[in-house]
Amino acid sequence: MLKRNGRGAIAMLVIACALAVTGCKERPREKSGGETIALSQVPAPVKATIDQQAQGRAVSEIEKRAANGTTQYAVTFGSGDQKQEMILDETGKGVATDDSEEDDD
Repeated sequence: MLKRNGRGAIAMLVIACALAVTGCKERPREKSGGETIALSQVPAPVKATIDQQAQGRAVSEIEKRAANGTTQYAVTFGSGDQKQEMILDETGKGVATDDSEEDDD
């Protein structure tokens, strides 16, 4: 009986580890393999938000992504250690931002 319970426990442990590793594959801050597009290809509300948020900075990349059944646009402003990423939904509303400015501490 002990061997049977031990094997069941090991099987459960293997399944739990497999599920944990599978869940770790998606990291919110990593690029999700979207499609890089030009500013001229984004919807008008998204372009308006990009123009407003750029504040004189160059737009270095726009990536169109599918997330939770919706389309999102990951927009990268600036370059080098002054990069900022903003994720917008189809209406131009900000979903998330990621400031990548380096600290000189």
